[in-house]
Amino acid sequence: MATLIIFSAYFIFGITGFGSSIVSVPLLVLMYPLKTVVPMMVIIDICASLYVGRKSSGDVNFKELKWLLPFSLVGMLLGIVLLIEAPSEPLLLILGCFAVANGMRILWQRNLETHKPINKWWAAPFGFFGGVFTALFATGGPIYVSYLGLRINDPKVLRASMAFAIFILTFLRLTLMLVTGLILSWSVVGLALCLMPATFLSIWLGTHMHSKMSKTAMRVAYGSILLFSGSMLLLKQLN
Repeated sequence: MATLIIFSAYFIFGITGFGSSIVSVPLLVLMYPLKTVVPMMVIIDICASLYVGRKSSGDVNFKELKWLLPFSLVGMLLGIVLLIEAPSEPLLLILGCFAVANGMRILWQRNLETHKPINKWWAAPFGFFGGVFTALFATGGPIYVSYLGLRINDPKVLRASMAFAIFILTFLRLTLMLVTGLILSWSVVGLALCLMPATFLSIWLGTHMHSKMSKTAMRVAYGSILLFSGSMLLLKQLN
């Protein structure tokens, strides 16, 4: 079952450049403890991001990311503390509501060809809260794509920028989890290694699918992932 979950999640990642964790984490925590799932996803995410980033690094919008990542680091420091100390249920509920709302927004605006970009200073709240949820649950993707989607119109650039952002953030998460000892577990590393073949196969398939998709289809994919994953989080918390 875990292999099927990872295959589906990273097929989506191959298409869109994000979505692997927010699709897989709500399902994997039904089988494994949160403190096993989150470090395990760090290992898989960094390998997946390297694979995608190597193929699309030329399309990354570094100008947008340099505004986003410093605020993300601050949020991640808080998120690591909360992962160790705080109950997860209220924060997952908030993330679920956020993902559903933004998924509905993207689907509603899927046919818009252009939009006026939001102010770059929105990088502060989006980056901070994205960092918190990235460190807590490896599920900051919806927050980052919500911001970058309002700054970048080109779906190819958006996908590449998301994949690169996830790589950098995952590397920071890896560093923080090594310092705190959360990732130093044979059960975490062993589970990640077992799931790695399904990860790379699904990314390869998703990458080939991405090249055939239109801008509207990409927006439908982003919006559907946000709506689905947010609904899964809300259903899990309400039940």
